[in-house]
Amino acid sequence: MRIHSEYQHKSPTQTFLFKSQLPTKSQINIGYGAYENVGKVLSQLGVGKQVLITTQTSIAGSWLEPLVKHIKDSGYEVHILELADGEHCKSIESLISAWNKLQSHSFTRNDTIIALGGGAISDLVGFAGSTYLRGINTVIIPTTLLAQVDASIGGKTAINLENGKNLAGTFYFPNLIIIDPLFLSTLPEQEFLSGLGEIIKYALIEQTVSKETEYKIGTKPLFSILQDIALSPFSKESPFLLNIISCCVKMKLAVVGKDPYEKNLRRCLNLGHTLGHGIEKASQFEISHGEAVSIGLNFALSLAESIGKLNKDDVSNAIALIKGMNLPIDIPNNLNKEKIMQAVLHDKKRENNTIKFVLPEEKLGIVSIDYQIPVNKFREFLTRQ
Repeated sequence: MRIHSEYQHKSPTQTFLFKSQLPTKSQINIGYGAYENVGKVLSQLGVGKQVLITTQTSIAGSWLEPLVKHIKDSGYEVHILELADGEHCKSIESLISAWNKLQSHSFTRNDTIIALGGGAISDLVGFAGSTYLRGINTVIIPTTLLAQVDASIGGKTAINLENGKNLAGTFYFPNLIIIDPLFLSTLPEQEFLSGLGEIIKYALIEQTVSKETEYKIGTKPLFSILQDIALSPFSKESPFLLNIISCCVKMKLAVVGKDPYEKNLRRCLNLGHTLGHGIEKASQFEISHGEAVSIGLNFALSLAESIGKLNKDDVSNAIALIKGMNLPIDIPNNLNKEKIMQAVLHDKKRENNTIKFVLPEEKLGIVSIDYQIPVNKFREFLTRQ
């Protein structure tokens, strides 16, 4: 199997340190082949000699064996826990399984739990790591594009409850995140496309992030770069992929560093997510997170235009980009909108009879994080979609 051989060693692994007012020492390593050094980095961090790799069946077949070897070669005792694929792993039952596995091998606070997989497994492992012994070392190794640009970064952990997504969780920052585009070589095409939904979200908030944090826009805004890429098929083999991932990571680190507990600015990262989470829940997670977010972005763009926050041309350009990346913009006809509405009403962002909504405004790249839409108005706009 050819795995990005032409790009693997073109640039060294980049290391970013998470900066905030929090007493955290999170380190993010980004680069082709970065995962091969995880054992050496653990040694540098001085963690205990026991490691639990928590992963999912679909990931284990491709990447578990080489990861175990690299960690064992650095002198660590490795244990394995395989959980259900997709969002189904984010359950109370999976959380208890992780706790019991850690307990059965007498893990101490200095030992380490590793998440190998997508955003769902990193959410679950982060929650388990934050609560077992009130906190043990946690390492996130995201294997999907969506997790590499968003879900693995920022310290949010969660499991799903019956009425909605991410309703029980903690803020807990991992000791180490390894972002390696090599993992994307085995990612199904649909999951790769799902990650593009989050990348477009970053393009639509970039100017707000640049204005409010130390993040600086490059010579060309991310939105324009994505427009150029969308003119031809954007694939896992693209030489631009690593730079795009790094751009999104820097953006999220800057936002979370300023607002780690989502009191204010960090809410900008929820653009497209309020409706997106409702769609995921209503579809019983048959619609992927990135696809649901892309539909949510279209909803937010259309809503912004309808109330005069964004002009028609900007909305058309943004929707054209979403379509150009082969992402959906419309709620599927077979999805019950009332079920979506009920899921939204159970979301954390509801306050009394309003829903806090992130909306584009003025021009693409700028968002308002404080728009409150009355529940009845939200329902009315949803029924028209």
